[in-house]
Amino acid sequence: MHMLFDAHCHCSQLNKDYSVFTASVSMDLETSLATLKMKGLRGVGIHPWNAGKVKIDEVKRLIERADFVGEVGLDYRLSEASKEVQRMYFEEFLDFPEKPVNVHALDAWEDAFNLVIKHEIRSAIFHWYTGPLNLLKDIEGAQYFITINPSVSFQAKHQKVVEVAPTRIILTESDGGYVYKGKLLEPTMVTEALKQIARIKGLEVRQVERIVEENFRRAFLNNSKIPSST
Repeated sequence: MHMLFDAHCHCSQLNKDYSVFTASVSMDLETSLATLKMKGLRGVGIHPWNAGKVKIDEVKRLIERADFVGEVGLDYRLSEASKEVQRMYFEEFLDFPEKPVNVHALDAWEDAFNLVIKHEIRSAIFHWYTGPLNLLKDIEGAQYFITINPSVSFQAKHQKVVEVAPTRIILTESDGGYVYKGKLLEPTMVTEALKQIARIKGLEVRQVERIVEENFRRAFLNNSKIPSST
């Protein structure tokens, strides 16, 4: 079987091993410390839902031990923090341009993109992308990436993103550990995202698997931890 890749998973919240190669994201200090003990690629950060609630320096101190920064970003829909506080927290974690950044940007896609560009981030991943379709050209131009979630099987806005997005910027994710519409998401669910991408793009699933693997390597700057499935 071809190796599967999950570019955005809260693995520290899942007490289980999976055959999928994961990029584990964090939400705060506690989950950042837990993530650093996980397999796969490990990210540390403060989620925009926790902006203003967690000491920035304690988490920033962990970045040198991490493979990437995340989950960080902006959320203009669900975060209780003001836009100003969210931006301040986000920019604190954009001080490491050599590290890939795993970005949460619900209802804040353009602002998040502009801040990432401003800080000259080398590689950025906009997770569960449901943002403006015209921003996809800018994301491609910056050589950044988006993730497609298993929700693409029923979320019309996400399906439209797959239609429009060039395959070279597409990654798969589970957002594992998060409960969405009453269902616990897990890394193995990236298979559903792969099937839907293949269906929408008119490709074979194996083709999409190879594309996603190549994109994953580029997104995480060819990290030596990433296994080869060939």
